[in-house]
Amino acid sequence: MRRSTARHTTATITDQDHMDDDATSPTARTPRAEVRERLLAAGADVFAESGVHGARLDDVAARAGFSKGAVYSNFSSKQDLVAQVMQRSTNMVLASLQEVVRVDIAATDIADVVRAAFGGHDQARQFALLCEFRAYATRTPEAMPEFVRQRRELQDGVLDLVRLWFGAHPEVAPAMPLEDFAILLVGANVGIVFDAPALPGVHPGDVIAGIVDAVVRPRR
Repeated sequence: MRRSTARHTTATITDQDHMDDDATSPTARTPRAEVRERLLAAGADVFAESGVHGARLDDVAARAGFSKGAVYSNFSSKQDLVAQVMQRSTNMVLASLQEVVRVDIAATDIADVVRAAFGGHDQARQFALLCEFRAYATRTPEAMPEFVRQRRELQDGVLDLVRLWFGAHPEVAPAMPLEDFAILLVGANVGIVFDAPALPGVHPGDVIAGIVDAVVRPRR
């Protein structure tokens, strides 16, 4: 599974780029890694709320507690910030799945674990961010390759988890190729969240658990 190659340093940023509440306080220094993470988190919030095209870098900086100079000290452009916010989102989704789908989960329990994982939290905000990334990539052709790369990274990550789990459980066999199973899991979850307003009472966890029940079969 591919990992992000973004570099993180321990350098610091001065109050020239920091919006300090107390103008008389001594100059403070914030570790660059913290500045970067705060900007990425703020970017995710602002992009989800205002859309990528409608979002201003001033708004992202203000949400993080910095001036716009901090954005340009850490990212080469708005497109670079969007790409890194997208990478952060991809990493978070994969990390969440890796925590849940462990190889030691018994075949009799895997559907319930998946149900809890996909149904235990509101995916609306994450989905709003994904929609904004997709729209941005559609309207900005030079951004599409990065969007595609990261969606493939997510798909490959899910496929790796599926392969690891089935490899640890020779007592069961998949009812379809694992590559198709991984695509189905991701696609079903995205589709259900997309259609949530038209599917009252339908929870992704229940549907995904049903798919897992149908695909994971005892080996004969």
